[in-house]
Amino acid sequence: MTLLSTISKWGNGQGIRLPKTLLELLKWENNDKLEIIVENENIRIKKIDSSKKRKNIKELFANYKKEYQTQEIDWGETEDKEIW
Repeated sequence: MTLLSTISKWGNGQGIRLPKTLLELLKWENNDKLEIIVENENIRIKKIDSSKKRKNIKELFANYKKEYQTQEIDWGETEDKEIW
C-alpha cells in the first residue's frame, strides 16, 4: 500500500496526518503509543505492544532464586574526600 501525506503545521510543531484507512488496516487507535525509529533519513513507526508494560519490582523478582551469596570486597583505604 502506498499513500501520500504532507507535513503540516500543528500547534508549535509539525505533524503528518495518517489516513483513517491506514489506521484501520493497522488496527491503530487514538492514544496508542508509538515508537519512531530513524534510519538513513527514513522513519519507521511501530505500535508499542501495551501488553509489554514495564514490570514492577515484584514482577521482576517473581522467579528469583535465592542462590546468590554476597561477599564483602576490600576496596582499600579511602582516597581524597571519600567517606566509608
